Amino acid sequence: MNVKNIISMKKRNIITLIFIAIATIASAQQPQINWIDFQEALTLTKKDGKPLLIDVYTNWCGYCKKMDAETFTDADVIAYVNENFHAVKFNAEGNAVVIFQDSIYRNTQYKAVSGNARNATHPLALKLLNGRAAYPTIVYYSEMYNLIAPVPGFQSVETIQPYLFYFGEQVFTIGNLWEAFLKGYSAPRFNK
Repeated sequence: MNVKNIISMKKRNIITLIFIAIATIASAQQPQINWIDFQEALTLTKKDGKPLLIDVYTNWCGYCKKMDAETFTDADVIAYVNENFHAVKFNAEGNAVVIFQDSIYRNTQYKAVSGNARNATHPLALKLLNGRAAYPTIVYYSEMYNLIAPVPGFQSVETIQPYLFYFGEQVFTIGNLWEAFLKGYSAPRFNK
């Protein structure tokens, strides 16, 4: 190998490293929903009055993963959720210990399993879901820790919008207007 070839290879390697560094920095700067743990969310919502948005999921749930990949990566959803809610991801089959509404919740039936195997349902998940384990479910709670609504099933960017506005703008506090709200829904829609 001559000196010219060595220099040329070094230049290509440096350029490749620069592109990798730029790509890494760019991907690290992608906006994300500010998911926080349950206890932190409870503390913050008491302070600022934002409602809670709790994504109740499991590791094996295909639609949960689809929401993570499609709905929760949308820039408009991210911006709206971060502005108007304290967002929590709660594994319905996990082993988190959570103090909520003067009770301690722990999954005493939890077994360490690998991969996407099913596990025992966490008692807090059953409370959040009104005893109906369905995944994914987004649960909305007020700043006073009152259940507003569990919304079961996959939500696309388009279908989550009315729920986000209804609960995020606190329309629900006026009364039970969901049907009228949805029928006449013309709030600013996300750009999709």
